[in-house]
Amino acid sequence: MLTRRLHAEWALVAILSCLLVAFAARGAWLGALDNRIYDLASGLAAPAADDRILIAEIDDASLHEIGRWPWPRQVHARALTMLAGYKPAGTAYDVLFFEPSADDAALSAAIRLARPVYLPSVIGDDGSGAAPLTAPAPGVADPAVPQSVAQLLPDGDGTIRRAEAALDVQGKRIAQLPTLLARTVHDGSRRGETDTRFLIAYAGKDAFRRISFSSLAKGEVPAALVRGKLVLVGATAPGLGDMHPVPLAAGSLLSGVEIQANIVNTLLGGTAIAAPGGWPMAAIALLPLIVLLIGFLRITPSRNLVLATVLVVATPVLSIALLPLARVWLPPSATMAGILLVHALWGWRRLTVVNRFLVAEADAILREPGVIASIGAAGLGGDTIATEAARLQAAIAQVRYLRSFIGQVIEQFPGAVLVMDAEDKVVLANGAATRLSGNGLLGAPSRSVMSLMFESAPSSGEPVRDRAGRSLLMSEAVMDGDLRIVSFADITELQRAADEREDLLQFLSHDLRSPNAAIVWLLETQDLEAEKADSGVLPARLPSPLIEQIRGHARHGLRLADSFVQLVRARRRPLTEEPVDLSDVAREAADMVTTHARSRQTRLTNASEAGELWVLGDQGMLVRAVINLLENAIKFGPDGAEIDYSVRQRGEEVVFGVTGPGPPMPAGRKADPFALYAEGRSADGKGSVGLGLAFVQTTAQRHKGRATYSYREGFGATFEIVLPLALLDD
Repeated sequence: MLTRRLHAEWALVAILSCLLVAFAARGAWLGALDNRIYDLASGLAAPAADDRILIAEIDDASLHEIGRWPWPRQVHARALTMLAGYKPAGTAYDVLFFEPSADDAALSAAIRLARPVYLPSVIGDDGSGAAPLTAPAPGVADPAVPQSVAQLLPDGDGTIRRAEAALDVQGKRIAQLPTLLARTVHDGSRRGETDTRFLIAYAGKDAFRRISFSSLAKGEVPAALVRGKLVLVGATAPGLGDMHPVPLAAGSLLSGVEIQANIVNTLLGGTAIAAPGGWPMAAIALLPLIVLLIGFLRITPSRNLVLATVLVVATPVLSIALLPLARVWLPPSATMAGILLVHALWGWRRLTVVNRFLVAEADAILREPGVIASIGAAGLGGDTIATEAARLQAAIAQVRYLRSFIGQVIEQFPGAVLVMDAEDKVVLANGAATRLSGNGLLGAPSRSVMSLMFESAPSSGEPVRDRAGRSLLMSEAVMDGDLRIVSFADITELQRAADEREDLLQFLSHDLRSPNAAIVWLLETQDLEAEKADSGVLPARLPSPLIEQIRGHARHGLRLADSFVQLVRARRRPLTEEPVDLSDVAREAADMVTTHARSRQTRLTNASEAGELWVLGDQGMLVRAVINLLENAIKFGPDGAEIDYSVRQRGEEVVFGVTGPGPPMPAGRKADPFALYAEGRSADGKGSVGLGLAFVQTTAQRHKGRATYSYREGFGATFEIVLPLALLDD
């Protein structure tokens, strides 16, 4: 519901802001600010002054020498006659000759002599073309020269920023004075012209070459300075009132003839600055705003603020950069105002909607019965916002406490607990789970976590062993929101007890039963023999070999029972740790198997390092484990074999090893040589159930070590017990 409300609010804000910015850009509502920015930045697009442009200025010096303005037309005729002798490319004479005069004939002759000379006409109104055109007096203008107008086009603030190549006057398209002068160089072509208004690329104050009108009239100007040039004659003296405001970068105030010179320079160099208007400008102004509106839906509020700031700064920077780079002016003010307005409006609406939602949800939480008593916000005082904030704070405190309580419950749970999200990634894990599989669980896929914990994938309700050998029972529950909770209960002791019961049943049903069954069979055989003895067929005395067989089976059964009891005790009883010299243990065990070795003509060789090598542990268990390895080496080796045993230090470990020429492990036992009840057979063909090696492995593991087996063809088998070296204080 909150998302739908925010989307509806976004759509309303987007429509209103886009309409506002579009109309503001199209109508130049913020034109004053745009003009100020343009006036400051227009100097970046200032072109170089064309050397072909020459201003013949009616300056203060000319007024002082020739006399008060207006001058007799005979003065202008004399200047034009001198100008004709210099052979300029063309002349724009920005002086109005509207009233007839007695000197018009002389002036007209001079104009024809200096051809082409362009005389301006003036539109009576603001340049809209509604009023009639005021042209020079009849007979003054050269009929061979096209008619032109000299109309400056000020903006709303009176500043001359724009120009137009030609104006529509009473249904006719009449070129401006600078346009005709530029066409003189272009052989009448309209190169560099446009049919729309353009921004003048001002070259700057005093950028063009100048000569004084009085010097021109007296013929004091070098001919090379004028020959082939475009001459603009006009007033620059401040007292003549032909001064106009221009952009700050152009000098703030320029005479009409200087403005005309800049227009000619713009047309000659093709440096006119385009200024799109109307709906194209509105579309351009909307682009940054649309980016911000999309950001409202895609990124966080803090990043939205950064985005809005970047757009507000980048918009004018881009507009200014386009002036020298592309000769285009895109007014930025409408876009900047739209970005600021929409960001503030959207922030206000979003905060309002979210505030209402949070307050409603906080009230709902406070009304619900929970683990903790509800914390009310009544009586806190303050205004409405403070009361709502207090109520929201109370709800957040309750949720936070409840979350902490649940987190503590899960953390204190003895079993490992993992919570996975819809993407099957771990979002919560307690300490037991971390200890089971290591750090870095959060955010990891459940498959990788399970692979760290177990060699094979566990199933719910089925016991599984972790990589440390513990037995765990997996339980799984699925919650709302596609959350999955997996827990592992440690059933190692229960599983061990069950395994031992199974081992005992197997032992009693198979290994102890077999020798005793053999004894029973032999005794029954003896009964039959005794019956035959009574009949006088056989002697009554039990044969000695039969007695030895019975004795052997009975002893084997006793050994099995003793080994089984020792193994169970090694697994279950508490371990008493004390310093034990493993070299002494090896010698003691070797003494205890000497009789067995002699019966097989086996020679035991002690290859231990000199000195004492100490470990912490139970001496009785260690002696028993070493005896088992030595007995196996004797039992599984051939008669007359040589068996080496040694105790050596390897880094921070002590290693007891036995090497003998016994056969390799059977195929069914290679995967786990120390497995209980695994396949095995001694050199004389007697079976082995693996109780001795299982005891060796249990002893090594309980002493924080390990038991290993290796076999090399031609060298025999090697068994080792590797234990941590005990660092004893002197």
